[in-house]
Amino acid sequence: MITSVVKMRTSSILALEGILLFLVQTSHAFLVSPTTTRVVYRPTGTTIHSANTETGTESTSTSTSTTTTTTIVRKPKAKPRTGIAQQILDYALTSPLWKLVLVPQARKNIVKTAEANGIAWEKCYQWFQAQDGPWNNNGSKEAFAKNTKFDIQHYPAYYKKEFHAYQDGNLSWGAAIEQELASRAIGARNFPASGADGEDAFRSSFEQAILRLGGDVRPGGIIVDLGCGTGTSTRRLGSLFPNSDKLLGIDLSPYFITVGRKLLELAPRKRIGKEDGADGDWVTTIEQDERIELRVGDATDTKLDDESVDAVNISLVIHELPIDVTIQVCKEAW
Repeated sequence: MITSVVKMRTSSILALEGILLFLVQTSHAFLVSPTTTRVVYRPTGTTIHSANTETGTESTSTSTSTTTTTTIVRKPKAKPRTGIAQQILDYALTSPLWKLVLVPQARKNIVKTAEANGIAWEKCYQWFQAQDGPWNNNGSKEAFAKNTKFDIQHYPAYYKKEFHAYQDGNLSWGAAIEQELASRAIGARNFPASGADGEDAFRSSFEQAILRLGGDVRPGGIIVDLGCGTGTSTRRLGSLFPNSDKLLGIDLSPYFITVGRKLLELAPRKRIGKEDGADGDWVTTIEQDERIELRVGDATDTKLDDESVDAVNISLVIHELPIDVTIQVCKEAW
């Protein structure tokens, strides 16, 4: 699903009042609509064209309001599956078999996919692991929590569950270090024609959708990236909107934020080849960008003042959240 909620002033699509909110997602219908509608915006007093992609019909109207709000959604997925097969699957997902056999095998498969597409997962992981940081000093999680001043007891229950084959979910070094590696592997799997650059094809489709919907940031503007992880989307927004003055990435995991800060500091070049001695160190080239700040924070309560930023981005986050949390995040962003 791609969802965009845009609040615009009459004077120009590019002039923003309050917050321009980009919610770019692929698979979570937290808003329900009987159709999928694509809308192309024009300033007040000009024509708005819309196309219903379900029926193939189109409509034309004239904008008369100074503020336009639009929602683009996909029809909700089919009803939950039931029956014996689903019961067996549910049992497998909660049994020791899942942890001991299926989860490790799933990880092996995604690493294999990466390596088969020229993504040097193991070499890149080893390179980062060897860098100076709390992930390689044998320190306890309690010590890290104390140093970073985060209290896991105050984290929401959904966030502390096992997730993506990691027993501690996003509150772990493994998940944080491998996030960008896994993203490249999934991109290669889903966009085989692009191979190791499949993730770029995937993410750029969202970025182009933002631009087509009239999204822009004024020179000197501020962008907030909620659920930024290690900062992949934050860095890409910096490239998409070079005139922005500041990009603030916020994520609930201090592990992801710590890894993301280190990557910005190291500014590695993309590794070309899997063999020993290959040029480059990481799965992408990362440029140092003084505009970017990565901060541990809650997307449902950012502590930012109202109307203090120009754009809010939420990318590849909502499909992982409970419905009520999604609603809270959207309210906070808007």
